[in-house]
Amino acid sequence: MKSSDQQNSLVHFRFGFVLLLTLVVMALDVRSKFLSDFRYYVESALYPVLVFADSPHSVGKMMSTQFKSHSELIKENEQLSTENFMQRANTLRLKDLEDENQALRKLLNSPVRQNIKRLFAEVVDVDPDPYLSRVTVNRGTSSDVYEGMPVITDKGLVGQVMEANYSFSRVLLLTDPNCQIPVIDSRSSVRAICIGSGSHAEIIINNVPRTADIKEGDMLLTSGIGGVYPKGYPVAIVTSVGISDSQPFAAIKARPLVETDKMRYVLMFGTSSDTPDAEEYALQAKQMTDDKTILHQKKVKDLIDTLSVKKNDKNRNAEKNEDKKSNVGGTND
Repeated sequence: MKSSDQQNSLVHFRFGFVLLLTLVVMALDVRSKFLSDFRYYVESALYPVLVFADSPHSVGKMMSTQFKSHSELIKENEQLSTENFMQRANTLRLKDLEDENQALRKLLNSPVRQNIKRLFAEVVDVDPDPYLSRVTVNRGTSSDVYEGMPVITDKGLVGQVMEANYSFSRVLLLTDPNCQIPVIDSRSSVRAICIGSGSHAEIIINNVPRTADIKEGDMLLTSGIGGVYPKGYPVAIVTSVGISDSQPFAAIKARPLVETDKMRYVLMFGTSSDTPDAEEYALQAKQMTDDKTILHQKKVKDLIDTLSVKKNDKNRNAEKNEDKKSNVGGTND
């Protein structure tokens, strides 16, 4: 009993002593600041422990802020990139319009009319054939894309839609050997037809008389003839003009303004009415695309119906065979 009382008294004494010592130290620290250096070193030594103890909360808060800021920046960057892309695409014709304005003293309308829907698309696949220049974009007939629809970037002409599916389309690039584009020299107004060479860095201008006024460095623009491509969009820069006395035509090569092997986004739009048959061509092309889509859907439906009929016939034949076997078995019995 005495031992227990002594232990309790000792505990109380220690508690009182520690409490008194704490109060004295606090009073001295407040009045004389003599423990400031000691506290500084102690806090410095314990800081890693405090950081470690608070790390789960700090890391969680930091990650939440980082993810939020990062997602907001990505969203804002994509929006600004899209707007910038659209603006640069809309200003491609400024130089051509200024020249025509000086020559004709009137302002011409933009080839991309305001009532025509423009589509911003992303390149999702590239044709692996090294001799063909074709890409796949993530826009199709569900977005009113049709075969023959012109495609550009903020730098110039890309090509046209060669095949439109429901959710994606294949684009024939201007560098493809099967692509032919009516062009006009922005300096001399000489008209020509450029053809893809199969190389991303070169197109060919054929059947141009050697006396034609086309020089190295000239800008080639779409002429609008044929109604497929709107007038005045940059296509290529002439890089070489070869003239031979033994040949009636000049050997002209040009470099496309669009790096088709590096582009990621494109702009698709309806044909303008710069030429009389442009709007009619666009309507006909869209109608043909719609007809092909309907025909494809009909073929798929017919195929499904045919397979269903064959399956039903097979089931009926199987049932007949089973009935015959059962009848034969009953007769034998």
